[in-house]
Amino acid sequence: MSWELLESDRIIKTTELSDFINTEMNIPTELISFFGGVGERLAIIYQQREYPSYLETEGSNAKLKWSRVLIRKLGEAFPDYQSWFQADRDDTKTPRLEIIKANEVFNLRLVIEDGENNPEDIKKSEVVTTVAATAAGLQVLLEKWISGYPNYYPRDFRFSFKDVINEDIPKVIEGFGTIQSGHYQVLGFAGQTQWAEIPWVKVTDKQINGSNDQGLYLAYILAMDSRKLYLAIVYGEEGLGLRSLSEKASEYRKRIATGNYQTNHQEVLLANASLVSGIVCYREYSESEIPEDAVLAAEFEDFRKMYALCLTKTDKADSVDKADGVDKVEADKASTGGEPGQAVIPEMDHNNNVIVTENQKITKPLANQQPLDQEESAIASPAAENDAEAVESTSEDWQNDESHSEENKLQENKLQENKLQENKLAEIKLAENRIKKSHRDEITIQENSSEEILLASKKDEKNRVLFSPGKNDYLTPKLQVVQAKMANLGYYYPAELIKSYYLSLKSKPFVIIKGRIGSGKSSFPRLFAEAIGASQENGRFKRLLVGKNWEDHRHLFGRLDSRGHFIPGPIMTCLKTAKESPDKPHFFILDEMDQSPTADYLRLLLEGINGNKEPFLTREDFGADITAFREYGNLSFPDNLYLIATINQGAGSFPVDSRVIDSGNVIEMPVVEIGIFSDYGSPAEASDWENSAFKIDSQARGLPEILERLINLLNKLQQLLIKHGCPIGYRGKNEILAFGINSGAEGLYSEVEVIDLAILQRVIPALASDQKTAIPVYQSLAVFLLAGDAQESLMQLPLNRFISQYEALLKAAAIPCPRSGQEILKRLKQKK
Repeated sequence: MSWELLESDRIIKTTELSDFINTEMNIPTELISFFGGVGERLAIIYQQREYPSYLETEGSNAKLKWSRVLIRKLGEAFPDYQSWFQADRDDTKTPRLEIIKANEVFNLRLVIEDGENNPEDIKKSEVVTTVAATAAGLQVLLEKWISGYPNYYPRDFRFSFKDVINEDIPKVIEGFGTIQSGHYQVLGFAGQTQWAEIPWVKVTDKQINGSNDQGLYLAYILAMDSRKLYLAIVYGEEGLGLRSLSEKASEYRKRIATGNYQTNHQEVLLANASLVSGIVCYREYSESEIPEDAVLAAEFEDFRKMYALCLTKTDKADSVDKADGVDKVEADKASTGGEPGQAVIPEMDHNNNVIVTENQKITKPLANQQPLDQEESAIASPAAENDAEAVESTSEDWQNDESHSEENKLQENKLQENKLQENKLAEIKLAENRIKKSHRDEITIQENSSEEILLASKKDEKNRVLFSPGKNDYLTPKLQVVQAKMANLGYYYPAELIKSYYLSLKSKPFVIIKGRIGSGKSSFPRLFAEAIGASQENGRFKRLLVGKNWEDHRHLFGRLDSRGHFIPGPIMTCLKTAKESPDKPHFFILDEMDQSPTADYLRLLLEGINGNKEPFLTREDFGADITAFREYGNLSFPDNLYLIATINQGAGSFPVDSRVIDSGNVIEMPVVEIGIFSDYGSPAEASDWENSAFKIDSQARGLPEILERLINLLNKLQQLLIKHGCPIGYRGKNEILAFGINSGAEGLYSEVEVIDLAILQRVIPALASDQKTAIPVYQSLAVFLLAGDAQESLMQLPLNRFISQYEALLKAAAIPCPRSGQEILKRLKQKK
């Protein structure tokens, strides 16, 4: 017998090979009550860490399902398990799993011994460990939050792990001395009816209700990959745009000295762009680099003081802050020995320890932290430069002149800022003169000229369009489930590929996937379809390998045999199945579409893809086979069929007709990533999508601002293409807008990113199919949306210099459309 109930709170299971491989095990009926009710979440503790587990029923069997990470940990404890179970062995020495139930948790132990260990000693030691874990400090709780949230996020919201965020961490923070005054509210949020995409623990000053600072708060926020945690000061206001949020955050940043803490919110990994734009400053933690409780408390106090200083009105020297329950004047004198309004911002040593000295009195913002311009804040905020030097100089200036009044200090600080602005303008002017001189005298541009061009690109404040990130990993919850299901089968595809493919299907039911042999271009659409419930078994997924030298459409639609019977082609059965299940999406893959001339066999299907609702075949195509005509004669392209074609990159293929390229988005498979992927658990969300998921969302119809911005950017792109004689047609325009509207409804890409992808997936493939496309077209697209001076400077360079400077700007993340920019750079190198 593999299971043995020794006591009411202790069981032993003799291990089997499956215990080290599978993430589930059958539970005998008589032991179900030991674990509790079916469907409940179980807290299993192994090596002082909790792993989510669930007792579920499948038919008449009960199964214990647990984390893949836990399985890996058991394998690490017994690395010889494979050879052990495959060879002759002494059954009395087979490893055992011991489970002890105590304090509503289950302590798991892998026992590898000869039977002489005392079970009572094991039991007592495990119970002590469990009690210690319940009295966790902030360090343990934050580690638990980072490591545990990904395991719970795909699961039922009922499980009590959310108490770590909603209750445990807030209780620790409420115990801090400066929070006990009662002037702060601490609130944790892990979701309401389902797990939150961005969980947080927020601290707010109760006294700011109704004031202009009501949207400012202090919070711990989990990154979207759950590998990092941020302690941040954030400003948020419903209905406020990204630009306005960034400007507001910049205003608050000017009131404080951030010291060694970070201010560049471009590096913050959060799925909500508004949240990122409102970050004033932050401290980043990872699971392996969370300091001890004392340091965490000190860093929290640093942020609380900066938060209080943000709320202090800079135009009132005698302002009173009751945040600590005492008059701010007296509090400042007591804590710093100086004048009111001065705050001590501790420095950090190399070991992240806080160093506090009396001379660290900093009351003013960094002199070089300028507010963001209006356009730049729409996408990203540049990092503050030379923070350490600014802190040092600012601190020294104000320490040596403490007799100045608050008003004089503000005036002096303003003069410093104006001086820095003048210096910056002089640098830009100098850069422009150098570039112009290099063109006039034909002097070779030095390595630092890319920086000069970048400075020139920042001169045009009015017409600037800001840089978009080269990578966007945000996925909606339903797409996260799709990614998890594919990864659990051993295939990892990046978020950029998944959502670009998804949005392409929503904007047009035809997607072309390019890639080298073995890049995953065939497996990716199959795995995506299976993840949402469409498989070959249920008839909603079909793959057809295109043969060599197909001369007509009969290979797809069917033909008459020698006896006059109609033999339906592969697409006909798929059309019929899609018609019979109109609410479900169906997928048809034309694998290696370029093995035959597409104009010969794809003409009929292309008409359906582009909106023709007439039946594909006529009465004559069926000959005398009346039965086949009745069954297939009225089939047209349905609303729930999605066609995916793959193309090999390399020799031995036919060129794809330009009409085919213009009929859909062209997506190139990324380089295969090699590494250890995250454990996604067992996603439990619905895996059978309705066809409505691929139609324009109803909420998208109410997004006039997105549509207006998209049309404005698309018009600029069209004017560029008209200048070179290769404009976008009505079909392309409408499909790019559909892509962008759906993206905006789900918050997947910004408008600039949509245009970047439109150039990559629609414009460049169309240009590539025309052998007459000249180099200037690619160069104009490369500098699209750069400021006027930078465009002009780059376009005047010879091709070799253009390529080298453009490559440098791409590496510096200074190109507004980096995705298409990388592809253009590749094509320019091929043409030079």
